Amino acid sequence: MSIDINDFAVDQRAVITAFREAGSKSFQDAPDVTTARANYEKSCAANGLPADEIALVEDVTVAYDEGEFKVRVYDPRPATATADPVLVFFHGGGWVVGSLDTHDTVCRRLATLTGLPVVAVDYRLGPDTLFPAGHLDCREAVRWIRDNSQERAWDASRLVTVGDSAGGGLATVTAFLPEMLVEGTTVVAQVPLYPMLDQTDANDNWARVSTGVPLTKATLEWFLDNYVPTELRGDYRVSPLLLARHAASGKADAALLRQPPALILTLGHDPLAAEGLEYANLLAAGGTHVELVHIPDLAHGIFTSAAKVASGERFLERVAEFVLRQLGK
Repeated sequence: MSIDINDFAVDQRAVITAFREAGSKSFQDAPDVTTARANYEKSCAANGLPADEIALVEDVTVAYDEGEFKVRVYDPRPATATADPVLVFFHGGGWVVGSLDTHDTVCRRLATLTGLPVVAVDYRLGPDTLFPAGHLDCREAVRWIRDNSQERAWDASRLVTVGDSAGGGLATVTAFLPEMLVEGTTVVAQVPLYPMLDQTDANDNWARVSTGVPLTKATLEWFLDNYVPTELRGDYRVSPLLLARHAASGKADAALLRQPPALILTLGHDPLAAEGLEYANLLAAGGTHVELVHIPDLAHGIFTSAAKVASGERFLERVAEFVLRQLGK
């Protein structure tokens, strides 16, 4: 059953109405992955925020033994800046779509609001490269930040990980999971925004949202089929909620629930809402400082449509406030 349009927040109704009038076709309905990616690029360009001017925007190719990827550096500071914390941003898109460009205006706004450098990671996507390729790229991006910190006046001991959707899952595992940590760096805060946290068969919450919005159960299954082999979906790097459950029940180290302070956003009309809420509760019970914001009348994707959905722009201000507070600024 489709969610009644009047149950959506006023600022998202026009976007959802337009989506439905166009046939409610999402990524999985495209003829191929290339078309799905192109459609997402067009949607983000049409609905995203205006591009804030930033003092330095630079694309850099990072090569290592496993392959290569790009990062985009947004640095709003003067050339004489001293070492400052860095925001590391991981874009959403189910590890299959999305790019530096789809989330460019989001990163620009975070740099503007915080006054801090942002490094966005253009990790490799499925099905071109399967899990864990993109995750390894994200870890390597943190290593690249560490190795270039002196030259760029960055403080690698004060990193903040931020991401939406699949990028929200990357933001949390990069913040605490031992195999994702990089020696010589410290993540001091994390911001998982409507994150993907549980890819196992036990996740039956997705069925709650099955039609009428861009992200549904079918969309999530399509993402998984294109990036995470079935036998690897319980890997903690893609299912950190599974780890949190295990840590809470004594099947894994309970210390893994004590993570960097977290701002977690969940949305009521999002199939990912239940896993985000459960994750926030488990982290808080395990000793992590968690600030949970649940907005019941919004659907997934408010940041890449923030020019049309005012809630997305407003919540970026909330993200910046949290980041600066955690950094003591």
